[in-house]
Amino acid sequence: MPTGQRDFRAKLQPKGNIVDLLGENTAENLLSILHVTNGVLFPYTPSVTTGTAAEYDPSSFIHSNFGYNAFIRSYPKPISISAEFTAQSDEEALYLLAVIHFFRFVTKMYFGINPYNKAGTPPPVLIFNYLGDYMFNNVPVIVKSFDITLEANIDYVPVNTSKFDIPAGQFQGKLSLPPGHNAGFSYVPTHATVTVELDTQYTPITVRNEFNLDKFRSGALINKGYI
Repeated sequence: MPTGQRDFRAKLQPKGNIVDLLGENTAENLLSILHVTNGVLFPYTPSVTTGTAAEYDPSSFIHSNFGYNAFIRSYPKPISISAEFTAQSDEEALYLLAVIHFFRFVTKMYFGINPYNKAGTPPPVLIFNYLGDYMFNNVPVIVKSFDITLEANIDYVPVNTSKFDIPAGQFQGKLSLPPGHNAGFSYVPTHATVTVELDTQYTPITVRNEFNLDKFRSGALINKGYI
C-alpha cells in the first residue's frame, strides 16, 4: 500500500459514537469484537453493484415526430454488496457471528416500553467507505436488507458465546471448546456469503444548505459523502 494511502477495504461504521451503535466494549456484549474494526470490515474484496439514475417524465405532442422529457429528479441507486466471510480461527468465527447479529440489529427499530424514551427510533444511519475518495467516501447509508447463505455441504465451527473478552485493538485466543460441552455455544460456517443492500440517507436540510453541483463536479465535496 503506498505511503499515506488510507485503508480502501469496504467498511460500515457508526455515523456517530461507536458505543451508541455497538454498545460498550465489555465481555457481556457480543458486538464488542466489532470495536476492533470500528464497525463491520469486509475482510475480502466484495462484489458491489450500484449506479445513479436520472428520472424524466415523458411528454408527447400531437402530430409530432418527437417527444420531450421533463426532468424530475436524480438519485443514487441502492448499493448491493455480496461479500465472503470465513471462520478459520476462533476469532474469525466470533467476528462472523457478531457481523450476523449486527445486521439483525441495524435493521430494527426501538419498540415498546424498554426503553420507553427511545420507542419509535428508526434503525441507525451508518457510514460506508470503500476504494478511496472518489468512490465511496463517508457515504451515509441505511441497511435495507441482509441475507446470509448457510450452505449444507460445508463445515460449521463452534463459537463460545459464554464470554466475550477481546479488548479493542487486539484478538486473543480465549474461545476454546471444552470437550463434550455444548452449552453457551453457537455454530457458524467456515465460509459464508453475506449479501447486504444499502441505500443512501442524506439529511434533507444538509443537502439543501450544503450541496453545490459545481463543487460536486470539481471534487470539493468528496469528503461529504455525496455520490
